[in-house]
Amino acid sequence: DGRAWPRQVVQPPAPQPVVEATAEDAVDVIARLTRTPFDLAREWPLRACVVTAGGRLVRLHLVFNHLAFDDVALDRLAAELDELLAARTEGRPAVLDPVEHQPVDLARFEESRTDADVGPALGHWRDLAGKLPADVFSKRRKASGAAHSGSLTVPSLLPAARAIAAREHVWPSAVHLAAYAVTLAAYTGETLVAHRMYTSQRDASGFGGAVTCLSYPTPVLADLGGDPRFSAVVKESATRVSQAMANAHVPYDRVYELIAEKGVRVVAELNFLDNAPRSCRTKRDRYAVNAAPADWAQAGSDSYLRVYEWADGITLALQALDAVMDADAVEQFLRGYARLVEAHRDPGTDLRVSEAAALIGFTPATPQPEAPAEPEPAGTAPAERVLTEVVAQVNGLGDVDPARSYLGAGGRVLRLPRVVEALHERGWSAGLVPFTTARPLSALAHELVPARG
Repeated sequence: DGRAWPRQVVQPPAPQPVVEATAEDAVDVIARLTRTPFDLAREWPLRACVVTAGGRLVRLHLVFNHLAFDDVALDRLAAELDELLAARTEGRPAVLDPVEHQPVDLARFEESRTDADVGPALGHWRDLAGKLPADVFSKRRKASGAAHSGSLTVPSLLPAARAIAAREHVWPSAVHLAAYAVTLAAYTGETLVAHRMYTSQRDASGFGGAVTCLSYPTPVLADLGGDPRFSAVVKESATRVSQAMANAHVPYDRVYELIAEKGVRVVAELNFLDNAPRSCRTKRDRYAVNAAPADWAQAGSDSYLRVYEWADGITLALQALDAVMDADAVEQFLRGYARLVEAHRDPGTDLRVSEAAALIGFTPATPQPEAPAEPEPAGTAPAERVLTEVVAQVNGLGDVDPARSYLGAGGRVLRLPRVVEALHERGWSAGLVPFTTARPLSALAHELVPARG
């Protein structure tokens, strides 16, 4: 259609749009700014609200889109705001660090890279994708649309993880990576487990100072065959972290597509978040059942574990679809994970994976019966025809087999917005997330609805 996709539009400098709220209506205004999805084609990835009382500014509330800001970018922005405010109150010029790179510089650099430039790193992810299990939750998966969320704060987990890391000469993240893999194996009944770990690309990209998001979830594989001891799993985890960092700066869509080509499902995620120097505000273990993560449940992941490190403790927060883990299992997963790490604070303890599974205490997983195939709804042939035609057109493909998934048929991740746009132009509405799953196009066609207007 003569339009390149994806495309980036750089808007000229302009004042940041600001919403004003009074102290009386601030809660409602801020809730709306926080919950309303960003329209990234039309608005900046930053929203600002000033709260006033009696005409005086009392608070500045900022809302960020994660595509444009990560923790490093937020820290830099916060430091600049602190300097601007200090300079204003002290009546002096603000002194800010020079801006070395803009996000557009990173985009231009990424666009210039060829397959030869990223070949070795891409080869690493291609080899890894070929070893991934088809579905680590296959023995637990059932039909359900609910989701659960729980968090466990354990003060003693911080010194325990650090003690193990010091003993094994690794970073504490490797200890948590090993504990997660072993606990996941105990729950799923698998010895080959895979998940995705959020990996920073700042060092590998060469654009470490750019105010943007420079991390994405890279696939991680743990082979626990042979019943290794926990110390061996920790060492192997450290190696996997190093490999991920060394090969980090490959476009995320390319890694995602490599996994899709293998027809595997890797949608368990792990993320490390540093909350120091703040306190966890508890002296003893505390478990909390959190609100059901309704929005996250639509994002396409099966589970998401966040490891928060405070100045005086660790919080483990787990979200999971009921299809793979019920509420009781979420709590048992977190408590078992914590027991596993705390047990290995003792230098004389080095459990094998099977012994760790007994400590965690899950009932052995058994394969779930396959759900009967749903009959094809009447009247979906036109939607299926339009969908396959659009996928072929947007991605420059020949005939597209509706029995294959979007990615399996050769569709590109970064062309998905154009696919949705083209469907709308032909009278159908669709979302992005279902296209990144392993579901065939014929099944996705059932969910297309006539576009309004």
